[in-house]
Amino acid sequence: MVAQLTAEVVESGMREPVATPWHPLARTGFRLGFVFLEVGMAGGWLTTALVRSFGVPQETVAGLEKWTSLSPLTDRVAAHLFGLTLDYTRTGSGDTAAHWVSLLTWLLVALAATAVWSVLDRRRPNYVRLYAWFRLLLRAALVSALLLYGMVKVLPSQMTFVLQRLVEPFGDMSPMSVLWTQTSLAPPYEIALGAAEITAGLLLILPVTAGLGALLAFLATLQVALLNLTFDVPVKIFALQLLAFATVLAAPDIRRTIATLLGRAVPPRRPDPHPGTRCGNRIPPAAQLIFGGWLLFTAITEGYDAWHTYGNARPQSPLYGIWNVTEYAVADRELPALIDPLDPPGTAPLNASNRLRRIIFDIPDALTVQRMNDSLLPLPARIDTANHTITISTESTGAAPIATFDYERPQSNRLILTGRLMGRPVRMRLDLIPLDHYPAVSRGFHWVQATPYMR
Repeated sequence: MVAQLTAEVVESGMREPVATPWHPLARTGFRLGFVFLEVGMAGGWLTTALVRSFGVPQETVAGLEKWTSLSPLTDRVAAHLFGLTLDYTRTGSGDTAAHWVSLLTWLLVALAATAVWSVLDRRRPNYVRLYAWFRLLLRAALVSALLLYGMVKVLPSQMTFVLQRLVEPFGDMSPMSVLWTQTSLAPPYEIALGAAEITAGLLLILPVTAGLGALLAFLATLQVALLNLTFDVPVKIFALQLLAFATVLAAPDIRRTIATLLGRAVPPRRPDPHPGTRCGNRIPPAAQLIFGGWLLFTAITEGYDAWHTYGNARPQSPLYGIWNVTEYAVADRELPALIDPLDPPGTAPLNASNRLRRIIFDIPDALTVQRMNDSLLPLPARIDTANHTITISTESTGAAPIATFDYERPQSNRLILTGRLMGRPVRMRLDLIPLDHYPAVSRGFHWVQATPYMR
């Protein structure tokens, strides 16, 4: 419906507002799309993106996101239709119950607004000028998202390489972990994905290249949506929103492309319509260029910060590596390397009487222990390189230490930990595993292969 509407009005969008009247269904469809896609979806994202770009505190941004989700009305819809009490706390997921109910609420509001609008404005023949604003703001929202998500791939921080994935059993990974891991192991692939998104965003900035940018954005967002749907990535709503924006913008050019492939003649493409202004036709493209430059600058800034904070350029632990526990003694009694059962729910995160299999040091303020049953347990940790101590806690503040160790490193590939774990004296010897032991990082690229390497 949206694609048909876009194809119908795109030519009229190049003329004056007195152009050919639109079909009644096209006018109704435009009203619905304007309220739901433009105001509810694109408007909310663009507002928070612009506020965030000026360095507003995250608490304020979170409050604005809650406001744009129509939280009072959304709460009523959740309570009356689903019997739910919504939690708007940010969890990193874009598919929480609050997001889904907010989407439904916006759809209900859009339907009601469309009905009222259609009655009050039933004599208007078309919405040529408003359609120009519609496409302009859709482009702005799509540019903002593509530049940001593209930058965190070009400066790899969206899919970050994590050491523990090298020793985690494949079957224990979630589908999302599988996708993140395979992408992080191929940085050129991740960078190429980001470059495609950035290119689409840059092409969308100016009307003269917006058609090509919309086609590229359609392909990029289609891939993202498919990956999110098939690997259960909890950003499905937003991915489908971006795909909807790109589809609306690319619809006229998709029709032209199909016609060309079928051997039909197509007229030259006209640039996107621009909202009429008293200042003439030069200011809108100039304003779009300035606005696009600001979005690019903020995307580079956020991407660079993410790359150095939690991306591939983040700081590494001073004991970086995967260490096998080759000796483990509790109260001077050596424990054999026997597989232990999973700790039952409610028990302490670590049991000193159960031998550990590995300790993984990746980032400076945490470590991951792998128990004999291969289960992984990430824990906050503080490593003091001056005093050669390690403090392991259950809270990121370090307020609840469960282990304290003195460490010695007699050789670069050997570590001795001596201290107390859960109140009991523990001594461990750890041997470093060379990373080239893992084909996932050491195999590399080969033009010539005698046989497929499927180790």
